[in-house]
Amino acid sequence: MLIMLTLALALLGSRASNATISMYQRQHRDSTDIKEKIMELQCLARCENSTKTQRCLDQCKLELWRAPRAGSCPTSSLLARHARLLCLDNCAYDNDCIEVHKCCASACGPICTEPVGVRNSSQLPPIPKILRYKLPRSHKVELTIESSLLPYYFHVEVRSHIGRIFTPRKMGMWQSQQVEKILETTDGRSKFMEIFFNIRPGRWYQVRVAAVNAFGFRGYSQPSHAFTLPSNPKPPRAPAAMKITSQQYDGRRYMSVKLVWCPSRSNLPVEKYKIIWSLYVSSKEGSLITHEAYVKDTHQFEIKKLQPNSSYYIQVQAMSISGSQRLKSEKKSLLHNTTLPMHELEYAAPLDCSTHHSRHKYHPSASPSQSHSLSHSPTVETSSMPAINNNEGRTSYEVRFRLNRKFGMIVQILGFQPYKEKVYELCPQETNCEQREFSAIRVKKDSQEFSKLKFNTTYVLKALRPSPNSVLEDNGHPFTFTTPKCESFRNRFPKMQIKCGD
Repeated sequence: MLIMLTLALALLGSRASNATISMYQRQHRDSTDIKEKIMELQCLARCENSTKTQRCLDQCKLELWRAPRAGSCPTSSLLARHARLLCLDNCAYDNDCIEVHKCCASACGPICTEPVGVRNSSQLPPIPKILRYKLPRSHKVELTIESSLLPYYFHVEVRSHIGRIFTPRKMGMWQSQQVEKILETTDGRSKFMEIFFNIRPGRWYQVRVAAVNAFGFRGYSQPSHAFTLPSNPKPPRAPAAMKITSQQYDGRRYMSVKLVWCPSRSNLPVEKYKIIWSLYVSSKEGSLITHEAYVKDTHQFEIKKLQPNSSYYIQVQAMSISGSQRLKSEKKSLLHNTTLPMHELEYAAPLDCSTHHSRHKYHPSASPSQSHSLSHSPTVETSSMPAINNNEGRTSYEVRFRLNRKFGMIVQILGFQPYKEKVYELCPQETNCEQREFSAIRVKKDSQEFSKLKFNTTYVLKALRPSPNSVLEDNGHPFTFTTPKCESFRNRFPKMQIKCGD
């Protein structure tokens, strides 16, 4: 028992140590970014009148890394009072310290401490004041800041935390913030500047400002009152794209596929992704067998134990949390057919998320299901079907025919509208659809594919369980199409040795 307790304490101490190191590294990185930004502003002030600006800036940055900051170190007696608490904050140069602190000698070596006289230095511009803030209807905040008439560069920092209630201890590290100036006025004694920058819903913010000139800065203003947007955060957006990148067969019974998708854009961090995959089982009533899983901090998932020679409807949904409320995105979907040969799946090209934008409008020719289309098989004929009457206006479908050595004739139907039907069936018109021959699951706003069709045959597309406003159940205008004759395939592609039965 004692050994187990010792191991538990050691593990807990290791985790706490790792968390402390990680937090220190993050704070050090943020502090370094801010120091570099302020150093850049100092150099801009020094090199304003230089004829060789870039050379001056480069030389200035090298000098400031080791140059002493404004102010002087406190007396040894004053420093000794705080040295015990600061002995771990070692330094070599002033630039190693945060904000306006200096690197001063002490009994335990050089430490970072607040200097004397920097707040009243005549060489440095006075610290600005944040007078007020305003939250317009758009996702931005407008600030009014009072400062001196002396020349200086303006530096703004922001910190925030996620949540519906403001909690000071949850505030993150200060970070540099780019702003845009709206208006600048003066009353003869002070300068008033109105600035704005964008913020996100579901977060609390605080702002502080500093005035920087060639000699440095005195320090930061008092942090502003915490503020947040009045509007609630929106649910995440659906992943912009997704695809199957690999497929394996265990040699006995099941198949597995690797699914990847692009990260969702969201006002709040995405907590997790929900993956849903459904197998359509052909029966008299028609049914779906659905499975689901959740993943965090990743954009890929391996779906196992898939049945060969089957069609799966796969969906990915992003989730985030706002207080006690869970926000869910729309579902991104694709249709995967486990009967497709390995070489016909576009596995080689990785998913490129940089080319996808969530505001792009959907176009049928760029549907996800086409990533599994038979791109290596020749397109023999493409025809546009006449418009179909429905309650929402005129809708047209486009039918494309392909030929594949293994699957025979394949038809691809584009132009589906977002109706409620999920499962469709295709049957020859001459049989009056008494027997169901082909079934498939339709992906929302996606194309539909059927394989192993007959030559020179008229087919009817029907919804398995139509909704009241279904356009496919309009007896006056049934959706039909006729496949090409076998001779048209054979004459155009003689090397495929197509047998037409003549």
